[in-house]
Amino acid sequence: MGPGLLGTSLGMAIHARDSAMRISVWARREESRNACLQASWCHEASDNLEEALSGSDLAVLCTPVVHLSEILGKIGSILPANCLLTDVGSTKAEICMTAEQAAIKNFVGSHPIAGSEKSGMDYADSALFEGRPCFVTPSENTSVENADKITAFWKWLGMRIIQVAPKEHDRILAQVSHLPHLLASALCNFLSKQSRACREGAGQGLRDATRIAAGSPKIWSDIAQHNSKEILEALDLFSEEISQLKHIIANQDFADLEKWLEEGKAFRDSIA
Repeated sequence: MGPGLLGTSLGMAIHARDSAMRISVWARREESRNACLQASWCHEASDNLEEALSGSDLAVLCTPVVHLSEILGKIGSILPANCLLTDVGSTKAEICMTAEQAAIKNFVGSHPIAGSEKSGMDYADSALFEGRPCFVTPSENTSVENADKITAFWKWLGMRIIQVAPKEHDRILAQVSHLPHLLASALCNFLSKQSRACREGAGQGLRDATRIAAGSPKIWSDIAQHNSKEILEALDLFSEEISQLKHIIANQDFADLEKWLEEGKAFRDSIA
């Protein structure tokens, strides 16, 4: 539900694995609904939430995080009794709390780490989820059975599962996703205020280091709004790392600098 990059890729991935499975899309914009209906993976598209959910066994909310709480507040009364509900939101604590407040018993939070700096249906890919990590974030009141079903669903799409509590997810993502994006944007903002030669002399290294800064400003502003506390804590911790680096260079301690660089390289190699 919500045919952006993730929603469209999800529909394509499900269809590629089971073409008999019926896929229904909910979208506000007529243009998006028409585009979905022209694709082989989509069977139905509606702007009516209840109509889109009718007869569903599984519903996946693929809207931006800023809209998820609003939708969860409406969906509880119209969700089919046996329909399992999950989402792909980049933050989890507020979303999972909203689902509990709305008394949606069949909700299990999840977050596939499968995005891109690109957005929209045109960049969708049926292989987007394969081999990528996915967080599943059951709350204290989530049934083990429902958490296992959502885990099995993402595994079916080829994902590696990491199961943590919603607040722990937000802490981790602040450090490994939200902070890197903001730092890439900070570097770009810094360089934009320097001489034109900085832009003209940029090489592949700078393009690689700042690729994610090309992401949607609106989406990332919304993410920061929903995870500001954890992001601020991550920024504080990172500031300590920068202070250490400044101290090493100021003291001309290049043996320590090499060690510091080796530690950074070791971490980068571990995630390559």
